[in-house]
Order: sequence, then structure tokens, then C-alpha cells
Amino acid sequence: MAIEIVMPKLGWTMEEGILDEWIKRDGDEVQPGDIIFVVESDKALQEIEAFDGGILRISPDAPPVGSTVKIGELLAYLVQPGEAPPFERLDADSSAPAPDSSATELPADVSAARPAKPARRSRKGGPAISPRAKRVALELAVDWAALTGSGSGGRIIERDIRAARDLAAAAANEADINISPVARRVAQEAGIALALLAARFPNARITRADVEAVAAERALEAAPERQPLSRIRQLTRDRMVESMRETAPVTLTTEADATELRQMRRSLSADGGDIVPSYNDLLLKVAAAALTEQPTLNASIQGDELLLHSAINIGLAVDTERGLLVPVIRDADRLSLLEVAALSADLVERARAGKIAAEDLQGGTFTITNLGMYDIDAFTPIINLPQCAILGIGRIVSRQVVLDAEAQRLAIRHMMSLSLTFDHRAVDGAPAARFLQRIKQFVETPYLWLVT
Repeated sequence: MAIEIVMPKLGWTMEEGILDEWIKRDGDEVQPGDIIFVVESDKALQEIEAFDGGILRISPDAPPVGSTVKIGELLAYLVQPGEAPPFERLDADSSAPAPDSSATELPADVSAARPAKPARRSRKGGPAISPRAKRVALELAVDWAALTGSGSGGRIIERDIRAARDLAAAAANEADINISPVARRVAQEAGIALALLAARFPNARITRADVEAVAAERALEAAPERQPLSRIRQLTRDRMVESMRETAPVTLTTEADATELRQMRRSLSADGGDIVPSYNDLLLKVAAAALTEQPTLNASIQGDELLLHSAINIGLAVDTERGLLVPVIRDADRLSLLEVAALSADLVERARAGKIAAEDLQGGTFTITNLGMYDIDAFTPIINLPQCAILGIGRIVSRQVVLDAEAQRLAIRHMMSLSLTFDHRAVDGAPAARFLQRIKQFVETPYLWLVT
């Protein structure tokens, strides 16, 4: 009997997924445990295993690779050797008359009529000048360092190089430009250089219509580039809006002396071990220790109930090519610092490579997000629902601070900004402040949590 293969539900909030790739092909033999296809859902690429064996038969009506598929929608069948899939049996049993030869024929490749999967684009952007523009600049002896590019994100492209060459060539003869008085005034009002017009219309009298045509071209080139939001960007948009709509967010900020924490990490690095904990790993352990003392921050609201989670599963926000992902370190309070470091390194690597599993992004009870590497001091992180709190980490800055005001004793210390956003529906200000205060104490005195 044929076994249906449908789009699986991989998360509580999942309603649809993208069919990313078929690992097995139509007609391939499948054993239980084999990977059949890959689905993109909830920011993750998930490999789907077979629970049964048989011959894979992909329905001709199945959605093409790259399309969005509803949960439960039929994709293919597993049949036994010699067994015909249901779609072939239906064709064989059909008693309908042959189609009229004058009827419009369907295209042989049905998938060609379906929308293609949009190309994925890098969020890092390109260099300041395109390789082709740089080559043209060298050929035309144009100094491009001072140019403003008209490409995406201000990138200098070939058109900018040639326009700069034309402007330079015409600038010397600007006084001799043959242009009507009205066209000159229109060009001045539109901010169009006369040298540009002279290069555009050589050996001709420039009229008002010529100037207006150039102005219209500029307006068209200045139009913003439109890009469809990726699935991850849409999901991030929806969840951030939902968070701001459903919660009562309040942000508390403080500053901690991270000198001892910094020295501790330097000592671990100098020890020469295979694994050196990052600041994220250290702060993750700090947060886990503080959450054991303040369980109300490790909670979520469900209806009229407050769920106090027994497990401390801390999510770590990671910037990737595909968007913001939050892999989860489970039972962070029960893991050693080196275990946390090893696990987080693996999760971050797989997240950035696009190979992280959906379950690694689920089940978080608290989140940490770090923008210190971008020279950010303090910020307002957005709560990752259904959690009730998130900790933002700023950069570590060397600064002169007062150690003893009465003795007028100063010292250079390494200071870190901490920002806690919490849901005031679930937690009052005082418990949240005590929690952040405890985080500060743990940062300033690492042995307090190392011995726990």
C-alpha cells in the first residue's frame, strides 16, 4: 500500500515551509532513516528522514523545489517494488475520452509555470567599487577614491567612472557650452552640471528638452531598489511586531566592572586549552547562575498562568547570512563552562553554515544578545516570545573610574554595559532589578558563580 509523504509540521507555530531540496530522486530506493528531502522552516533547514522503506515516487502535481508548501500538503509516495503510485493508477483507470486536438495543450514542464525560488543575497554588501569599474578607472586614468557611487549601497559602478571622465573632459570648455538661457536655468535648478550636459550632447545646442530628459533619467536611477523580504526576514518581522504588541516591555541598564572577567578569559586563553570560552559563553554561564536564584525571569505567560520553567535553556542571538538565528543551549546551569563553550561554538558554526536543525532553535526560556563587537554600549533588546526577558551585552571599554572617592583613588578599569528587557506583565521592576544586579555582581566577581 502506498505511503503518503507530506510537508511535516516541525514547530508549534509552523504553518508552511519551503521545499528546499530533494535528496532522493523519483524512482530511488529508500530505506528507513534515509534523508528524503530538506525543508526550510522557522529559520532552519531541516533534513526529513523516512520512517518506512520503499520506492520514492514524486507526484507530477507536487510543488517544485523552492516553493512554499502548506503543512500536510502531499509531496510524494513510498510504494513497494512493482506497485504503481496512486497518480499512475488514476491515469490508467480513467475512462475519460481523449482530449480534443483543438484544445489548448498544457506545457510539458509543469514546474516551469511555478514561481522559482528567489535567489539568496548576501547581507554584507559588496566592495566600495565593482571590479569592472575599477578596471575601467585604471584604463581612463580616473581617480575614483573621491567619487560617490550610484550603485546599490553607494557602490561605485562603471557608469560613475565614465561620467567622472566626461565631466573632467568637459569642465575645461564649460564656458563655451552651447546652451540656451532657459536650458541653463533649468539645469541650475535641477542641479545638473553643464559639463555633464556638454559631454552628453557634444557639438549640439542644448535645449530645455535635453535638460529635462537628463533630469528624468536621474530620477529613474535614484528610484529605490525593491527586494522581496526573505522568509527569515518575514518571520523576524512578524515575531518582533508580535513581541511589542503582546508584551509590556521595560528596559533596565547598568554598568559592570568586567576587569576580573576579562582577566579570567585571558588566563583561560593563555592556558593553551583546545577550547577558549568567548565572552558570550561567560555571560551565558553568568545568566544561568542568576536565573537559578531568580526563577521568575525564567518564565513565560500562558493565558492567565505564569509558567516557571524548571529547565534553564538559554538562547544566543547569532547574526548569519540568512538572518538572525537564536540557537539554544539547553540546561545551561548544569553544564560546565568548557561544555557551554564547546556546545555554543558548534551551534554558532552550524547556524552560520545554514545546517542547524529546527529543534536547536526551539525551547529557549531566556535569551542573550551581544552587540559589543560592533562598538555598541547599551541598547534595548526585544523580548523573544514566549520568554519574558532578554539580556543585552554591550562592549567592554577601558575607562578611568573612581575606586575610593574619599581617598581620591582612581584606576583604569574595563567597564561593560548590560541591558535587561523584561515583560512587566510577568515580572515587577524590583525582582528584575535584583536579577540585573546579580548579573553585575557575577561579572565583577566571577568566583561567585564558578564555585556554584
